[in-house]
Amino acid sequence: MLKVDLLEGTIPLAAFYKEPIEETCVEVPDIQTIVVRTIPGDTLQSLFAVYPSEEKMTFAERLELFYELNPHLLKQSFKPGETIQLPFRTKNAHSCTE
Repeated sequence: MLKVDLLEGTIPLAAFYKEPIEETCVEVPDIQTIVVRTIPGDTLQSLFAVYPSEEKMTFAERLELFYELNPHLLKQSFKPGETIQLPFRTKNAHSCTE
């Protein structure tokens, strides 16, 4: 009896059907840091040039992240031998939610 109902279509299929859930995906930049020790003559531009970001990151974005990581450098220049953190962006990761 059940086999006939399933094959003939007398049992409503709506009870077995689930609406597909839409996924929303957002690209999440993966920000990492590099710890470097400065030498005499280093500037922010020279350090950014020596340690470039893998993905496109504007100078302003990178500068903002730099000062978030190194707030002590807001009002002073580099000292030789100082350890600082440089931000860089790696290839984008995808974050999907259901």
